[in-house]
Amino acid sequence: MGANILDILNNATLAQAGNSEEYQDITLDFSEIVVTKHNKYSMSELQEMATGLLIGGLQQPLVIGRVDGAYWLVSGHRRIAGIEILLSEGHEEFRNIPCRCKDMSKTEFRIALLVGNTFNRRMTDYDLMVQAQEWKEVLTQARKDGDLKLDKGERVRDYVAVVLGESAGKIGTLEAINNQATPEVKEQFQNGNMGITAAAAAATLPEEQQKEIAAQVAAGQDIKAEEIKAIAEEEKGKKKKTVEEQQREQNVSDTDTTEEEKANAAKLHVLKMLGNYYTWMNEEEKGILERILEDCKRRKREYALPMD
Repeated sequence: MGANILDILNNATLAQAGNSEEYQDITLDFSEIVVTKHNKYSMSELQEMATGLLIGGLQQPLVIGRVDGAYWLVSGHRRIAGIEILLSEGHEEFRNIPCRCKDMSKTEFRIALLVGNTFNRRMTDYDLMVQAQEWKEVLTQARKDGDLKLDKGERVRDYVAVVLGESAGKIGTLEAINNQATPEVKEQFQNGNMGITAAAAAATLPEEQQKEIAAQVAAGQDIKAEEIKAIAEEEKGKKKKTVEEQQREQNVSDTDTTEEEKANAAKLHVLKMLGNYYTWMNEEEKGILERILEDCKRRKREYALPMD
């Protein structure tokens, strides 16, 4: 790949750790630090984190991105959650928090946050689906901002695959599940009751069938991916049959037309053909057509028919 994806990731990794000369040491009040909706970190064992902070103090500063003047948390989500517990218990000595801060765009912030989510924990296929969508959004924005340049024939999906260490085919499958599966199927996929192959097959079905399969899986039925694929193939067959039936109905309606309608259709066809080939006619042929036209006008006048 000929773009600067490695530079983007390297810079984001530095941002995660706050290891850059561009960062400044500052102290922020707890209330000034914003934990955004983009955070995907595990937030388990928070009471243990709070106890550890109370005993040993805050060993490392939090990493902050200053985005549009607001202080958004890049790294240190469990620590700040532990601090919140301590403040609720009256430990005001933790209110002023040492931080490392740098100005960031929203895109730079999201990439830095994604680096932590992607590389700091083991992910299931469902996690990969969520992360792939996040990376697609942020890299698409980076491309719009001019920070990511694609070579000819490359797609953002290819870069997402590189970042996540997966094949482009698997990323495409996860994207299809994310875009087409119902919430019920996604829930079973998230819970581990449906694998990626089964979820992908279910996502090709109509919404009601997806919900039915998800309900069966939730009830404990062991529905294999091959069974779902068979249902999907049967559904495709029904759709194909419906199209063929419509064509047959159209053919039947054509044969039911009156002789007059058929004659008029034939005349219209001749007129269309004359229009297509008029420029290729010689002067003699054009003269013949003009005489025919004049003859038609004469007969309309004789029968007192309205003129166009």
